[in-house]
Amino acid sequence: MKTTVLSVLNSESLASELGKKGTESDITIYNHKQGERAISAVCPSRYPEKLAPLLYSLYLGSEVFLVIDKLDKTIGEEIIACDVMGKTKGTVFLENYIIPDQVRPLLKDTAMLGWSVVEGLGNPNEMRDALMRREPEEKPGPTRVSIDHSFPVKGLGTVCLGIVDQGTVKKHQELRIYPTDKKTQVRSIQVHDNDVDSVGSGSRVGLAVKGVEPEDIGRGTILAEDGMLSVKKSLDLTVSVHKFWKGTLKNGMVVHSACGLQFIPGTLTIEGELKAGQSGKAHIELETPMAVSARDSIVICWLESVGSRVVGKGVQ
Repeated sequence: MKTTVLSVLNSESLASELGKKGTESDITIYNHKQGERAISAVCPSRYPEKLAPLLYSLYLGSEVFLVIDKLDKTIGEEIIACDVMGKTKGTVFLENYIIPDQVRPLLKDTAMLGWSVVEGLGNPNEMRDALMRREPEEKPGPTRVSIDHSFPVKGLGTVCLGIVDQGTVKKHQELRIYPTDKKTQVRSIQVHDNDVDSVGSGSRVGLAVKGVEPEDIGRGTILAEDGMLSVKKSLDLTVSVHKFWKGTLKNGMVVHSACGLQFIPGTLTIEGELKAGQSGKAHIELETPMAVSARDSIVICWLESVGSRVVGKGVQ
């Protein structure tokens, strides 16, 4: 089954027209299935109250629908987040008399430059049909699955939900639960309620796993082949502050580092200060371990910011 996962910002009503409500927490997921095709629309339900759901939703989606009915700091934060996370596929839908000329300058020189900008929400049925025809982007390599929810199911044991970031996950496959040392075996796989023996990258999956409790495999854990990821208690990064960020990064600040569905606080050590558009070396001592690969970039956030809480990104 081929699945397109979509991030929908600022309009759960649009998401609800694209699919039926499924998993609901600080993110809400709407699903639609037809034959061997499916879409999942992810909304950050607890945003803007909390920042993390926005980053989770953007990470899960391969494409973004951004609805704008007013220009405020929330829209600014969403644009910075989309740019920092390299979201090149998306559409801006304008409501409440916002016109394209008000928005296009904000997208200039960002990852969002190629996004379509349209007035109104259009026809959800046509939108759904177009999404169902999308070909998911395959990412070959060792198996990697980011987990967003887990819970007990009578007769199955522990079930976890997530996105296949890379490679293929197979029935009976043994995988490590990062950032822990624990391992588990995949008992069964479901994709939109269909039992399958394997599923490739880009798909949203439900996995029944052996020998672990739901708390062992909660939000932010990663199922991957042993040795694929490094577990780090600190990060040494080159940090680039986004050009739209209004604050100043200083030594000793408590920042949050986001990678995949991990969102971990830590203390920042830098020489001098970093402001909008600047880059520099930084060390972050994390409060809990983070699982990363050498290719992962880290979204840097400061929750006390009066403007965008998304600061920029760091690379190892």
